[in-house]
Amino acid sequence: MPQTLLSSKITMPHHSPTLIERTQLFDLFDQYIHVKLTILRAPAGYGKTSILTSWLKNKKETTAWVSLDAADNDPIRYWTYILHAIARSSKSEIDQILAPLLNSQDPATLEFFIYSLLEEMNAIQQPISIVLDDYHVIENPVIHQLMTQFVEYLPSHAHIYMSSRSVPVLPIAKWRVKQWIHEIHSGHLRFTLQEVKRFFSCKHLPTLNHQQLQAILDKTEGWVAGLLLTSFAHDPDIEALEEAAQPFISEFLWQEIIHNLPSETQQFLLRTSLLQELDPAICDQLTKQTNSLEQLEHLEAKGLFTIRLQSKQPIFRYHHLLAEALQMELTRQFSKQDIHNLVLETSQFIYDQGDYISAIELALKHGQYDLATPWMTDHLVQLFLSGQTATFMRWLHQLRRDQYKVSYEMLVIGFLTLISTTEVEAASSLMEELELRQLTEQWMEQEEHAAMTYIYESAKAFAIVAAGGDLQLVEQIMRKQLAKGHIPSRWDHVPIPYNSFEYKLLRTSIGSKGKLQTMEQGAVISELFRETSLQTANVTAFSYGVAAESLYERNLIPFTHKEIEMALKLGHQLQDPGLCIPMYLLKAKIYIQQNQISSAVAMLTQLLEDVTEKHWRTSIQIMQAYCHIIAGDSHQAELILQSTQSKQPFWLLVHARLLLLKEKPNEALTSLIQIKMKGQQEEQIATIIEATILEAICQYRLGHQELALETLHEAFELAAPFYYVRSFLDEKDLEPLLEIYFKQLHQRWESIPTVYFSYLKEGTAFPTKAPSMLTQREKDIYDLLVDGITNREIAKRLHLSEGTVRVYLSTIYSKLGVNSRAKAIALKKH
Repeated sequence: MPQTLLSSKITMPHHSPTLIERTQLFDLFDQYIHVKLTILRAPAGYGKTSILTSWLKNKKETTAWVSLDAADNDPIRYWTYILHAIARSSKSEIDQILAPLLNSQDPATLEFFIYSLLEEMNAIQQPISIVLDDYHVIENPVIHQLMTQFVEYLPSHAHIYMSSRSVPVLPIAKWRVKQWIHEIHSGHLRFTLQEVKRFFSCKHLPTLNHQQLQAILDKTEGWVAGLLLTSFAHDPDIEALEEAAQPFISEFLWQEIIHNLPSETQQFLLRTSLLQELDPAICDQLTKQTNSLEQLEHLEAKGLFTIRLQSKQPIFRYHHLLAEALQMELTRQFSKQDIHNLVLETSQFIYDQGDYISAIELALKHGQYDLATPWMTDHLVQLFLSGQTATFMRWLHQLRRDQYKVSYEMLVIGFLTLISTTEVEAASSLMEELELRQLTEQWMEQEEHAAMTYIYESAKAFAIVAAGGDLQLVEQIMRKQLAKGHIPSRWDHVPIPYNSFEYKLLRTSIGSKGKLQTMEQGAVISELFRETSLQTANVTAFSYGVAAESLYERNLIPFTHKEIEMALKLGHQLQDPGLCIPMYLLKAKIYIQQNQISSAVAMLTQLLEDVTEKHWRTSIQIMQAYCHIIAGDSHQAELILQSTQSKQPFWLLVHARLLLLKEKPNEALTSLIQIKMKGQQEEQIATIIEATILEAICQYRLGHQELALETLHEAFELAAPFYYVRSFLDEKDLEPLLEIYFKQLHQRWESIPTVYFSYLKEGTAFPTKAPSMLTQREKDIYDLLVDGITNREIAKRLHLSEGTVRVYLSTIYSKLGVNSRAKAIALKKH
């Protein structure tokens, strides 16, 4: 969550009592109240914000208002404000419930947040209007993608109003066809002759005859700002009207209106023109006056393009037209040095008020990079912890684009941010810059940059793991790191959010999205994490969790237990539900595998009493439903799934099993194909394999045996490179199909290595040449084993821990098709 939430951004602007009631527009709004989205699209000065405030005040409905600005191009910041606005307007705790999901720019996490937000809004039920004012400032494609999902699944009792100067980058054409959208453009917003008459009457101006009013309407074409400008002009003759109708609004505003104000007011306007929000206290400091509140109230009362924002303390803002005119005049009247000093002074005042993001934005806008970068550096950890990494990356890109030499820390943290969100191309660009500066500046050898060098090398190792790359290279990097020793820095206690909501660690980047590494490679990396100075790092805790899931998938249950317990111990110490919850769900699967379903349900029920975050409670409940399905209790499973309905893959896969239990294979098949497609888009191997296995069961239930066998073979081809086993063994409904498949194994399915099927077919021995299939490290251990060397001595000779030796031995036994030390030795001697 952002450290500073500006209440004025989520407060509907003040509704002026002199505002013209535009009943024909109200009728238009009312006519399309059933659609999902109403867009008011027109240039500046057409009264978009005014008509929305007027309509919604008149409607007297719960309204969540968000005034957008350029800084909101960060998905975390954008959705935090929307979430906070909805919570405040609906008097709900929706922001507290969903806040834990807003700490990562990971696309999957953000998508899950959107679905969770929609579910929570469904639960609230009360009608609500959500206003996104000035949406044209939003340029971030991720926000547009999330908004598309938000609109398309919006509950029927919610309505979005969006004001914009341009066509939003959203699927407008598709929504028109579906009749989800109502568009109001400048033609609708223009004043009619009767409204022009009422407008001038409210301004208490000299009475104008019909011909004069018609001339004003013709010249301004009903443009609200043009009418307002005309009303301020001292002599509203045709010549002045022609000026008002020209695009040079700023000149007209200054020459005809502001220039005629008292000198003190003009200076006040100019010196406060850089502020997005006008806090009288800050205005006093900038203008060296004490009457800023009176000045602002006077401007508002005169209708001089000054808007009051309703908040506990009076906050105002200038209309965009006035702000642009003032800033243009500022460049004419002030020297570059004076403007530089004003930007510096204004930014500093904003910064001192605690709004460091707005302060940095202002400094960057005016190219004062030497002012902005120290603030960016000071608050880099804070930005990272709040999840607003997109904001930092936008700043970093601007600095690099303008060839400003940024610090190594910014580049390294930018690199780490990009690889954690899998933006490979952008990450490569930063890495190239860091490597180039290493060649020219040797920064990695400099003592003052030792901590950043350590983080950078660690980030490269993480990138390789997340991409499912060469773990031998990771080992080399880590050994180099360990040789240097840990370098303390302010980032030591900043945990990387490896898992914000996934029910399986293997679905996360650190789990390589299910791409299990070989046992030898995984064991070496685990050894480096656990037996060295890295053992206290939170990534080490996750390494236990990933190892537990990997060992379970390989059907090495005894070793799985040990990894789970260590992961849970560290997870509780770190107070990290992203590690603990997946481990408890895995424990439940082991209970089920051991036919202890009641124990699994009891453990999950107890766990629910200790967990508060709704998304984690949902995962626990879905696992409870899975337990009931395995027990054959479709009724209880259905009750739970109905109460937790979501588009989370976990829910969808468990629901598909429920449909199979209820003898609805066709419905299950339709859902599974969609899950597979989504899994393929996200490259989630574990999900694709699980969905394909269930697809094979569906086909078999439908009597399509040949198609079922082909689908099962597809699952094996996906699973074999990563040694997925339990995904098959856990599906009892798969057993008859497996039996048929294995009978045809040698005749039809030669593309799958025999070594893989030894995991699945209990008691199947390897050919006598099986030892040649062992890795070099496994051969070394096997040779020592045959020589009668104990595990402790093997560990000592090979510089391993006893635990790692036991993991290797389990792998060796599995590859040899034996289940004991004695049988392994006997096989070698034969």
